[in-house]
Amino acid sequence: MSSAAAPVRRRRLLLVLVALLAIAALVVGGLLWRDRFGDGEEEARALAAALPAGDFSAVPVHGLTAADAAAEHERILGSLIEATGAAPQVELADAGQEEDGARTATLAWTWTLPHEAGTWTYQTRAVLRRSEDGWSADLAPEVFAPEVTAGEHLELLALDPARGTVTDRDGTVLFGDREVRVLGLDKTQVEDAEQEAAARELAGLLGIDADRFVQTVAGNGPEAFVPALTIRVEDEGAYPLAEATTVPGYRALTDTRPLAIERGYAPGVLGSLREASAEDIEESDGEISAGDLVASGGVVSARRDAIVGVDGLEVLAVDPDAGTERSLHRVEPTPGTAVATTLDDDLQRRATAAIADEGSPAAVIALQPSTGDVLAAALGPSGQSYPVGLVGQYAPGSTFKTVTALALLREGVTPDTMLECPKRATVEGRSFKNADSMSPDLFGPMPLREVIAHSCNTALLLQHDTVDQPSLAEAATTLGIGQEQPAGLEAFMGSIDPEDTGTEHAAAMMGQGRVLTSPLSMAVVLASVQNGATVHPRILADEEPVAGEVPQPLTAEETAQMQEMLRGVVTGGSLDDFADLPGEPVIGKTGTAEWTGEDGELRLHSWVIVAQGDLVVAAFVEDGSYGSVTAGPIAREILEGQ
Repeated sequence: MSSAAAPVRRRRLLLVLVALLAIAALVVGGLLWRDRFGDGEEEARALAAALPAGDFSAVPVHGLTAADAAAEHERILGSLIEATGAAPQVELADAGQEEDGARTATLAWTWTLPHEAGTWTYQTRAVLRRSEDGWSADLAPEVFAPEVTAGEHLELLALDPARGTVTDRDGTVLFGDREVRVLGLDKTQVEDAEQEAAARELAGLLGIDADRFVQTVAGNGPEAFVPALTIRVEDEGAYPLAEATTVPGYRALTDTRPLAIERGYAPGVLGSLREASAEDIEESDGEISAGDLVASGGVVSARRDAIVGVDGLEVLAVDPDAGTERSLHRVEPTPGTAVATTLDDDLQRRATAAIADEGSPAAVIALQPSTGDVLAAALGPSGQSYPVGLVGQYAPGSTFKTVTALALLREGVTPDTMLECPKRATVEGRSFKNADSMSPDLFGPMPLREVIAHSCNTALLLQHDTVDQPSLAEAATTLGIGQEQPAGLEAFMGSIDPEDTGTEHAAAMMGQGRVLTSPLSMAVVLASVQNGATVHPRILADEEPVAGEVPQPLTAEETAQMQEMLRGVVTGGSLDDFADLPGEPVIGKTGTAEWTGEDGELRLHSWVIVAQGDLVVAAFVEDGSYGSVTAGPIAREILEGQ
């Protein structure tokens, strides 16, 4: 080898060595740079943690500040988070593989939906890239939900279920959606300066509070339709709607509302549904939301969920600029069902018609003794702010002698036992008398059966030493007084204090004193006699009657004796007007209870309880005459219609 070739070879080796060192430096530098920023998995986890609440302070977002990223989060998800009431859960399902300074992470989303609609789960993908400043995430719209595009955001749409109904025992619909007219002002059709005058004029025509309606109109937005009154279609003739059309901005919209088949049909039995008020929502501790239906009273309250059904919902991707929306997730609503009651529509209508002309609070209750089914619960047309047939608390007068007769039988008195029936009787210095309508020829000794038939007050109260108050109260329990109210009904089932003594006890023997009952509870008393066992009423056809404990049940002998004596009231006593009714024998009892009106005048509650076959009717008029005079014809009209 020549001496000139050696330097050339050394130069070449030096160049190779320098190149190798440069390559090594690049590799080492790359490794050091990669180690400085990691492989992006930590940033992928940080992104998953940031997405529920939109706090991107701990994860860089490509091309956006943390505030801009939060604003994009709010734009896309804000409405859905508000509607569901909670942020979603987001987990890193798969961090992906780092390749060429990028990785695609898979994110698992879970939304808890309202109205017990379960959860909505899905997965999205997010790309993270490494730059000289480190790893950052691409916050594209599809990161938030599958296939969401620029300009779209998520909204939750409630899907209303078809509402159910309340029916009578044969399937006749008694309560359900009915067409109504919503009367109000359209603020877009009336000048601002004229709105108050228009509101006052319309309020005057419709008979509503003008000041309140003016405030409501003022409190709504400039494009609002402000409802003033919602009426049934059949009630349109009761309002001057032709005149209302001359009011600026007046409009009448057609809608549906859940209502009874007729106004005033079985009040207190069916109940009602209405849209939740602001006060309802505020006091519900989060249980009630705007637009929810609130139930009150009766069957509707007891079976609200079955009638209303379950809301469905749909998650929509909405582009307001393009005017488009598409479904991302849908849960179908569960429709309401038909809730069957024990009511008999025909009998309910007959009962209502029978007291339609009464000028004071009145009620008719009809029961089926064999089942306890409430067949009718009618209310008179005037002077009543609550269903007196169900929740009224009144002295039952002589109808309670049914209870007293049972208590006497249990003390060894028989229907043939002779009792004294004087015109007047005194107990512990208090004087009691018989009804003025009682014939003087009846005063004197008579058997218990005649005492019941002719309703002799003095004969029974003079037995106050034979039957003490606890025994009287126990007889009342046997005949259903004081039991729990039936499911689906707000009802007063009667009360008698077993501790009463002296004149209060004596008065109780003839249904006065501190004894209180409702027409329903007195219907139960006679139904128990007719049935031969304590009757427990029910209104829900799918609900078994609540059978409370009865310490001393009615015996067969007691039943026969009671039925015989109450039959005597019809064949030869105060209900002799019922003797000619065809069909099975009628038994019953009249009742009159004194009370003092607001004017200080003595007045009379008028009562009748009658039974024929498998039907018991209790008729009551708060301000009437003797039971046979006022309540009697009402009960007869109902029995005649069978």
